[in-house]
Amino acid sequence: LLRVLDLSWVKFEGGKLPSIIGGLIHLRYLSLYGAVVSHLPSTMRNLKLLLYLNLSVNNEEPIHVPNVLKEMIQLRYLCLPYKMDDKTKLELGDLVNLEYLSGFSTQHSSVTDLLRMTKLRYLTVSLSERCNFETLSSSLRELRNLETLNFLMTPETYKVDYMGEFVLDHFIHLKELGLAVRMSKIPDQHQLPPHLTHIYLFYCGMEEDPMPILEKLLHLKSVLLRYKAFVGSRMVCSKGGFPQLCALGISEESELEEWIVEEGS
Repeated sequence: LLRVLDLSWVKFEGGKLPSIIGGLIHLRYLSLYGAVVSHLPSTMRNLKLLLYLNLSVNNEEPIHVPNVLKEMIQLRYLCLPYKMDDKTKLELGDLVNLEYLSGFSTQHSSVTDLLRMTKLRYLTVSLSERCNFETLSSSLRELRNLETLNFLMTPETYKVDYMGEFVLDHFIHLKELGLAVRMSKIPDQHQLPPHLTHIYLFYCGMEEDPMPILEKLLHLKSVLLRYKAFVGSRMVCSKGGFPQLCALGISEESELEEWIVEEGS
C-alpha cells in the first residue's frame, strides 16, 4: 500500500535496484536522486500510478534504463539520468500529462515524442550528434505552455555551431531559457521569446558581444554568462538598455578586458 518512497543517495548492492520494486503498484512518488545504481529492473513497468519519478542517479558509468516508462501515463514529473547506455531506447510519446521533463536526450528518445506533451512547463533537452534540429524545432512548436527550456550539448556536438537555428519566439509563456550549446553569436532578439525574464548561457564560445541583443529584451531580470559563454574581450551596455535587469553574473575565467556601461543602462 506504499504511496511514497524516497531512495535518494542509497547505494544498491551490485548497482541493481531490486526487481521487487515492481510489487509496489500503488506508488505515486519514487525518487532515486543521487542513488548509486547502474541497472533498473523491467518490473518497474508495473508502477503505472506514478506521478513523480526522479531517476537522477549518481552514475559515473552509463545506466541502463529499460523501456518501461511508456506505461506510466499518469506521470507529471520525470527526471531522467544524465548518462544512459547505448542500448537505452525510451518511448515517451504517451506521457501526455507530463508537466516537468528533465534529461530528455535526442540520442535515447525520439524528438517526435514531445509532440503530444502539450502540458509541459519545464523541459531540458540534451542534443546528440544525430539530432535533426528542424525536427526538434517542429516537435517543440506545440509546447505552448513551456515556462522553462534548457538546451544542453553532448561532447560530440560541441563543435557544431547552432547559431541561426534557434527560433523560439513562438514560446510566448517562456520565462527562463538556458543554452549550453556552441554558437558564435547570440540569436537576434526577434528569434528569442518575447517575455523572457531569465537567460543562462554556458559554453557557448560567443565571439560577438551579446549585450546589444540582450539589452533589448525588455523583460529580462537576470543574465548569467558562465564557462566561456562569451570569449570576446570587449562588452558594451548601452544607454537605455536592460530596463528591468536586477542581476548579471559573469564567470571569473572570462577573457573580458574592457566593459563599458553607459549612463542609464
